[in-house]
Amino acid sequence: MEYAETVIFSDLDGTLFNSHGEVSPENTAAIERYMAQGGKFAISTGRQPDNALWFWPGAITNTPSVVLNGAAVYDFSTKEYSHCVFLERSSLWRTLSRLMAEIPPIDIQLYLPAGIRYITPRENAQPQLLELHHPSAWLTPEEARRENAFKCLMYAPPAWEDKLKELLRPGDGRDFHLVPGTTDVGGIITYYELLPLGVSKSTAIDALRSHPSLRGRTFFAAGDYWNDYEMLRSVDVAVAPGNAIDEIKAICQYTTVDNNDHAIARIIDELIPSL
Repeated sequence: MEYAETVIFSDLDGTLFNSHGEVSPENTAAIERYMAQGGKFAISTGRQPDNALWFWPGAITNTPSVVLNGAAVYDFSTKEYSHCVFLERSSLWRTLSRLMAEIPPIDIQLYLPAGIRYITPRENAQPQLLELHHPSAWLTPEEARRENAFKCLMYAPPAWEDKLKELLRPGDGRDFHLVPGTTDVGGIITYYELLPLGVSKSTAIDALRSHPSLRGRTFFAAGDYWNDYEMLRSVDVAVAPGNAIDEIKAICQYTTVDNNDHAIARIIDELIPSL
């Protein structure tokens, strides 16, 4: 298959990023070769755009990318959002108010058009997540209630995790989608995210199928975790890095090397030319 016939959507954590939160020179070189020969490369991440650039300052994409786990599409060249979907505000705050009341040490981050905003006390910020989610700032809950949020990220210490999951069970008229998240940057850690109902990386990719530069191309995607599940089910060719969870490997046509062995370069240099 010719590169000019394809587009690749790559997850960041656990896929394009290695376990140090870096994009290897091998991956970078392969992406540059791919784009030079007509391929379209985009990321598909749960991260907010400025946060993705914090870890990958030289982000090389040449078509709009999926950010915030599908709650928005973002063009890194024009720095513009499109296809924005926000959490339903009254439902969100009904849930968050209860979480803050019943789980005193909870860490809650809202992802707004302006960036990442913590709404719980600074002493609640989990150090690893704080390090991963630069740039960020704090808002009071009263200030945050006036804002539209793409998604909400929550972490509770292990002793409180069962309580968190109990409070996030479906019901009570809540209008959101619960997604577990993880990263291996700085050590394995699990958290939970609230997304607008019906939103996933796949809904944003479906919106991009009509983009003028992508029409008629074969859609490839690579990802390793639950937030990639719908995306990998919806694209033409799904690839799991070797470190992906078993449930992700099971739905992919191909499994390649792990994220510390330049998985995206393998897709570009070996898989696509073989098809």
